[in-house]
Amino acid sequence: MIERSRLHRFRRGNKLNGNGQPMRLFYNATTTNFGDHINSWLWPRLIPELIDREEGDVLVGIGSLLKADLDRMPGRKVIFGTGSGYGNPPPPRAAQKWQVYGVRGPLTARMFGLPDSAAITDGAWLVDHLPEFNTPKAKGQDVVFVPHWTSAAYGNWKPAVEMAGMKYIDPLDDGPSVLSRIATARLAVVESLHGAIFADYFRTPWIAVSSPGRVLHFKWLDWAMSLGLDYRSYQLPASDMIDFLTQGQTPSHEMPRIAARSFTPDQFRYEVVAQRHNASLAYRSKIKAKGVLRAGRARVLAELRKHRDGIGMGRWNEAHRDALAEYLTRLAMVEGTLSHDAVRANRLARLAEALHNLRRDQGVATTPVPDRPHLQLVRSMSTPLAAAEAARL
Repeated sequence: MIERSRLHRFRRGNKLNGNGQPMRLFYNATTTNFGDHINSWLWPRLIPELIDREEGDVLVGIGSLLKADLDRMPGRKVIFGTGSGYGNPPPPRAAQKWQVYGVRGPLTARMFGLPDSAAITDGAWLVDHLPEFNTPKAKGQDVVFVPHWTSAAYGNWKPAVEMAGMKYIDPLDDGPSVLSRIATARLAVVESLHGAIFADYFRTPWIAVSSPGRVLHFKWLDWAMSLGLDYRSYQLPASDMIDFLTQGQTPSHEMPRIAARSFTPDQFRYEVVAQRHNASLAYRSKIKAKGVLRAGRARVLAELRKHRDGIGMGRWNEAHRDALAEYLTRLAMVEGTLSHDAVRANRLARLAEALHNLRRDQGVATTPVPDRPHLQLVRSMSTPLAAAEAARL
């Protein structure tokens, strides 16, 4: 059975009205995190003829969804712009049965024995096919802060962020509004991976930050490498005393130095771990007990969060917010990251071609690959970077 705590079943779409095969849409819908819920409104607009609820192939959508349990779900898996990182990967024989149109990055491709050409970039950049997003947006002066959804749920970031002169974006808000605010920002400080992914798409420089235990650096590096970028992340202290306790840390007003930690591929494992499809009773009991303990801990912390500035914590939190706001202010002075325009154009062109191929392979009438300016740029590039890109393709 698929692990329901992370993966949702399927959202209803339109019934197939052509000769293609219907597909069920698979993504994480256990929260309203905008990076996951983009699946709920993007795919029905891109391929409305193919999205079905109960039968046919399984379209594994945007997110870090490639894990061993995926293979236990019936139906052929169609992979498009998906990444890995959570849980053990399935054995290579399972991945060989997938229809892969592209994965998030080279680390995911390496993990599943896929060719380098399979590593395009995150499928969220398919928003380029929607007119409300693919036209240039005027930049304002806002510096926006986009936390990981767990930091938004368990922390209290808005007061310190606003004290630092930034605009707080809740990753649990609806996707289009989150995207529009990132698109017009001058700079984005992002703990949310899809905050960075969309900032780069909208040409908003971004600074990666991470709370201990809340950010999976593998998937960040995987995506960054897909665009030829280095991945560096700055430490993000907890937002208040309850946030410290939630993360299992000792509360402290001390702020870290403004110094980035760099990540490289050799820091991660890629081998496939043998799967236990018939777990013992003791193993299943252990997993169930852990679930009960987590639920109990979550209830206690939820109750504490209702009183996060009470029970003697108000003064401590106030002093901590002052220090945290100063830290965020200094952090916003760091130069942001942005992929090369030519690389962005190349990845968008490859995503467009992959979507065209998906529709063609599913027997749906296709239209020519869009001929917008950034796609024309790919055809006309003559720089050394362009030559390298062409050789790699």
